[in-house]
Amino acid sequence: MRLRSLFALMFIVICAGLNAQDLLKVKGKVLSSDNKPVEFTTISLESAEEGLVVEAATDAKGEFNIEAKAGTYILVVEPLGYDIIEKQIDLKTTTDLGVFTAKTSQTVSLDAAVVTAEKPIYKVELDKKVYDMANDPMSQGQTLSDALANVPSVAVDAEGNVSLRGNDNVKFLIDGKPSGMLGVSDIGEALKNIPAENVERIELVTNPSARYEASGSAGIINIVLKKGTNTGFNGSVTLNGGIPEMVGGNVNLNYKTKKYNLFGNLGSRYSNRNGEGRVLTTNFDKDSREITGYRSTDRDNDRLRRNYNIRLGGEYYLDDKNTLGLSAGYRYNNGRNSSFVNYNNYDPSMVFLSNEYNIQNEKEIENNFDLDFNYKHEFDKKGHEFSFTGRFSSQKEEGEGIVNTYESTGGTPELVNPRPTDNIEKQNTVVLTADYVRPIGEKGKFELGARADFNDNKTNNKTFKMENGMFVPDTDFFANINNQQNVLAAYAQYGNAIGEKFQYFAGLRLESSDMKIDNITSGASISKKYTDLFPTLTLNYKFTQKNELQFSYSRRVRRPMGFMLMPFFSATDDRNVRNGNPDLNPTYTNSFEISYITTVGKLMVTPSLFYQRTTDNINQFQRQYTRLEDNNTYQNVFVSKPINVGDEDRYGLDLTATYRPFKWWNLMFNVNLFGYKRTGYYEETNLSYNEQTGQEEMKLDSQDFSGNGFSSRGRLSSNFVLPGDFKVQLAGNYMGGIKTAQQTIKENLSMDFSLSKDFFNKRATVTFNIRDVFDSRRREVTTFGADYTNYENMRWMVRSFNLAFTYRFKNTNERERNKRPDGGEEMMGGEEMQIPAA
Repeated sequence: MRLRSLFALMFIVICAGLNAQDLLKVKGKVLSSDNKPVEFTTISLESAEEGLVVEAATDAKGEFNIEAKAGTYILVVEPLGYDIIEKQIDLKTTTDLGVFTAKTSQTVSLDAAVVTAEKPIYKVELDKKVYDMANDPMSQGQTLSDALANVPSVAVDAEGNVSLRGNDNVKFLIDGKPSGMLGVSDIGEALKNIPAENVERIELVTNPSARYEASGSAGIINIVLKKGTNTGFNGSVTLNGGIPEMVGGNVNLNYKTKKYNLFGNLGSRYSNRNGEGRVLTTNFDKDSREITGYRSTDRDNDRLRRNYNIRLGGEYYLDDKNTLGLSAGYRYNNGRNSSFVNYNNYDPSMVFLSNEYNIQNEKEIENNFDLDFNYKHEFDKKGHEFSFTGRFSSQKEEGEGIVNTYESTGGTPELVNPRPTDNIEKQNTVVLTADYVRPIGEKGKFELGARADFNDNKTNNKTFKMENGMFVPDTDFFANINNQQNVLAAYAQYGNAIGEKFQYFAGLRLESSDMKIDNITSGASISKKYTDLFPTLTLNYKFTQKNELQFSYSRRVRRPMGFMLMPFFSATDDRNVRNGNPDLNPTYTNSFEISYITTVGKLMVTPSLFYQRTTDNINQFQRQYTRLEDNNTYQNVFVSKPINVGDEDRYGLDLTATYRPFKWWNLMFNVNLFGYKRTGYYEETNLSYNEQTGQEEMKLDSQDFSGNGFSSRGRLSSNFVLPGDFKVQLAGNYMGGIKTAQQTIKENLSMDFSLSKDFFNKRATVTFNIRDVFDSRRREVTTFGADYTNYENMRWMVRSFNLAFTYRFKNTNERERNKRPDGGEEMMGGEEMQIPAA
């Protein structure tokens, strides 16, 4: 699909949404128990003949105004975080229904219409998408990595890598800040160690304002942890187990009064994940194109994890204007990595020549700690406030093991190279932020803030090999690196409204970064400093109550992550080596987005068109060279490293739709169509052994990164309520293929299943999940080089079955919403992001 086709689709949706009729008006207002407006509440009219007739949402004042033909309807009020309210109305003329009071955690009865609480899983706000993970049955008993695959616009591939709209340069935050829970260098692996039961919701911010740090060209995924908002003593207990081996338990507790709020979380999880992969390498002469040999690589790995985590915290309300908060979290993992990597070498006729294999056994200990402090002062005028937050986090990962290499030409395998390994990674981070917000006039707002981010990484990777009966350092896998990255930032932004329909918000952020890398092993040192400006702009126009159009722009930066800068090696698969590049520079992206929210009949759609221009792009350069082994044999080795080369244009359509044909059936559909065009060519000269001459010679390696591609990703989630109050969720996932000059990725289709049932007056829930029902989730990639092709088929986890039991308890008669809710702030008639300053 070309870009003009995407604009055509957008135009059709907008025109359909703007189609209005001369109908009777129904208006009203939704307030919380403390008389505060509840904005973005879904308001719908349903009839026995037509089902859902019209749907809209409340504005910043909690008011709604909808239109329908004369008739008898059920009005449904669905405030997020409160109970659903239903009221039967006989519409004959323009009607003012007055005020609806939103309440939590109880049954609401109005005019004989009785319903119980049920939060919507997904909603779109002015500047972010919010996914209520605590209400998603598919997430019960899962890791956060598994559960993220359920979130619209987010994809998790077979290796656990997370992307947003097809872009893997995502900035992850926990409660709006960097966290030790996200690990040192491998966020994907860290997400597999976080229980989904600890997460309240996921916030997707694709074009953040100047208040938030500029990192991440794809945007921000903010993970909001459970803290508790209801007064009194509340909590939940979850027990779960499954196949492959997995068992866990989690406890969430909360005690809140008008003076303070205390919360805690305690959990443990044991898992043993199995992964597998196969690579077939075809080598040929790059001039004659004649095949010179083949090599197959088979990988099997087991990753055993014993995770323990605890988080304690609280808020103390000094008075009506001042609040103090303090929380601390600790996570410990005692794990083991076992890998078997088998190499079979063949001649051009596929005749077996030899076999080598590596067996790795590694014990891994991980400690993560973080401490948060926050203070908030509210001035007399509503929305006028000052806040300060500070976070210290510390992570340490230790791995100790051995990699044994065996060789065979058809007889008994012989141990030829035992290699002990000893790896330590440490990271300490301090983040300080201060934010000042002042309302101006009726709808204007001015914001000012600053941030200091200090990050210190230390990596000491040691691998030894046997020489003359003694272990000596293996220089190919030996590195001691100190990496410091400090960022100082300041921002200012202002927003206001013109009339009742048009809103704007403009900001400017200044970031100064200082990076220093000391290679203690080699004695080399690199120091770099950057000072950049990052403008942002948001324009919003409201055609009607249910039709809004938004344009946003931001300039983003992708700073190299720690593992990209350091020579971070692993001897497990020494035929495929990953190198870092200490001289890597940041890349910059200009991001544009047009979003629309509308209702067309029974269908609510939220299409977004986006375009991103990235300069000095980071690409993975892969080369092949011939290495002389200790036994005087030659081996072809692949080495990859990140480099800055070329530019990239990325564009696409991200569309999310919800459809409720009946009250017992909900559908949610998300499709992401994206394409890209790249430029760039890179070459370098490296040493390689010539098997014919037996000499080490210079070899020119090159790679052309130019080309274009187009792909799609989609997810369809269908939720049913069956007789007996059984709830079923079926979710189909589609990962479209990608074909470029350098690489071909095959499409993939998979499905997930969930069945749940409530007991004990909905205080307890039993959920059964099957992740990857048909065992089809895998990654198939073919890579083309100047003198080789690589076909890879892998997956990091096989099909899994999980059973979870959750019990919720409350020891309070007070069901009012927290007077200091974990909610948003008014911003020109909309809702501003709840992420703290970044």
